[in-house]
Amino acid sequence: MQRGKIYKLIPLLVLFSVNFSFSQVVNIENKRIYDDTSGVSGSVDATFSAMKTKDLLFNIALRPKIQYKTAKHYYFLISDLMYSKGSEKVFANSGMVHFRYAYRLKGPLKWENFSQIQYNQLLDQKMRTLIGTGLRLKCLDSKGYKLFAGISTFYEYEQIQSTRIFNKNFRSSNYISWFFDPKSHFSFSGVLYYQPLWNDLHDYRIMGQYTLSFHFTKRTDFRIEVTNFHDTRPAPGILKSTFSSSFGVRMKLGE
Repeated sequence: MQRGKIYKLIPLLVLFSVNFSFSQVVNIENKRIYDDTSGVSGSVDATFSAMKTKDLLFNIALRPKIQYKTAKHYYFLISDLMYSKGSEKVFANSGMVHFRYAYRLKGPLKWENFSQIQYNQLLDQKMRTLIGTGLRLKCLDSKGYKLFAGISTFYEYEQIQSTRIFNKNFRSSNYISWFFDPKSHFSFSGVLYYQPLWNDLHDYRIMGQYTLSFHFTKRTDFRIEVTNFHDTRPAPGILKSTFSSSFGVRMKLGE
């Protein structure tokens, strides 16, 4: 295959071989630290993939996160960075930083506030920022089985790179998430998001993400992650629906 034809395929290879964490819906549920103890905890995820044709093409992803938790308060900070490059061209350059604060109201109910900033070359996204608030309900928490549901509203500001379009919207964010950890050698988690515009329900985004982890040591996991995303009204030239999968290693910090 000629080099030009190979390079035309690289953006698709990036989408299908690297976790598509930079869709308009970022899965925070699958990045939470499911630990009931108070104090500080965190982890660092790193993945690397390479393909050799006439040139070396590689993808790198880095995902550090840190959490501080007490009986009433919850602080969570995460960063998600991805870079993909060939010998002559950068194919993907994406980043996201998300901060979240939650306050326990009563029993299983929490009030959450969050902010986020991100950019994504593949989505033609120069910058996207958002700020929001909402409620989170713990529906089930029993012997390694967890089930959550949430509803919130947020304001987003987005700048499209190629057209210089500025999007300013209020959206609703609704989700259901689950986490299964039988305390054996694997765990399984998933989340489904639905985010329509408040003033136009035909403009919505749906994202599902599912993760299977195999535990090799106390602090090292091998992870398989699958993501699907659909946007009814994406930026010009961007696909409405995408699918991706990734494989990587997680190294846990702290106890």
